[in-house]
Amino acid sequence: MNCKRTAAACLVMALSLSLSACGQQTASNASSAVSSAASSKAASSAVSSISSAAKPLVKAALALDPDTAAPLLGGLYAADAQGYFAKCGLDVTFKTAGSSAQAAELAASNTVQFTTAGQSTTFAQTLCDGKPLTAVAALLQHSDAGVLTQSAKNINRPKLLEGITCQTGGKPLPEAKLSTVVTADGGKINLVKTEVGTDNGAAAALKAGATAVCGSYSWDGITCRESNLTANFLFFRDVSPELDDYPLLLVANNTFLNKQPQAAKDFLTAVKMGYSYAAAHPESTAKLVCAKAASVQGQQAIVQRSLTWLAGKYTDDAARWGLLDAQRWNRFYSWMNQNKLTTKSIPLGTGISNSYLQ
Repeated sequence: MNCKRTAAACLVMALSLSLSACGQQTASNASSAVSSAASSKAASSAVSSISSAAKPLVKAALALDPDTAAPLLGGLYAADAQGYFAKCGLDVTFKTAGSSAQAAELAASNTVQFTTAGQSTTFAQTLCDGKPLTAVAALLQHSDAGVLTQSAKNINRPKLLEGITCQTGGKPLPEAKLSTVVTADGGKINLVKTEVGTDNGAAAALKAGATAVCGSYSWDGITCRESNLTANFLFFRDVSPELDDYPLLLVANNTFLNKQPQAAKDFLTAVKMGYSYAAAHPESTAKLVCAKAASVQGQQAIVQRSLTWLAGKYTDDAARWGLLDAQRWNRFYSWMNQNKLTTKSIPLGTGISNSYLQ
């Protein structure tokens, strides 16, 4: 509990420090620095002291990937609701795309300037297609993907999945990850059966009698806990470090980045402030997420518990919020290329930049 309080306090301090960064553009007469606050209330007061009247607001739009687990978007909703975009000189419009591919296409065409995407899914294909997009921040620092198993089965390592049927949704990516970790643990993947399963979620599948289900801890693992369902969770990255991809990226249009670099930096500053708020205020952020995302309406308890767990994971062990590790980035895409998970080989060392983080 003390660790969580310390992490939240650090995030609030980072929030206060971020204010001066975006204030440099939005108010020429604003104070050159904002004092660090001991609470988010003090940080909020500091925000209100920054005037955005000096310059007209820069318009920008953000398309949300509909396949993203709603709690992961909490910081973005908070940045908007708390007025951080406006305080940083931006007038931001949120758009919900019909699909992950559509969200990427909207950003590639500069119809919107930013979008969200998973490194392993939409963005990987984006790089293969040569779309003019760049990942500019990690919204979650480490992968939370893995396998949930019935605790009664005592499956505490991948090798013990031999002879077990695992639900993968019929998707190549989780099946490839499953194969990698079972093999790395000395198991034989041909002894592990896979099936599509249902779309009702891992918790429902385990309740219905499934033994193992691929999923994410921040949603599926938390849902099991909220449902009083005891289950073990095996993180893929704990067994095979190359599987530590970025679950959620903030992606920007290259033309916008070239023409409006300061606006892009200010956008990231506002988003960072939003995630600092979400970490310090999981309850109010949960209410906001449930009001904004139809997929989780009526599930505030689960969303709040997810946000509480995520609070220390946005930055985690990175030197600063949003930082992208090029070595990790290339290691994961090398693994994807080896497993032929995209239509073409993913170019390494491209589509990634830390230049807009402040």
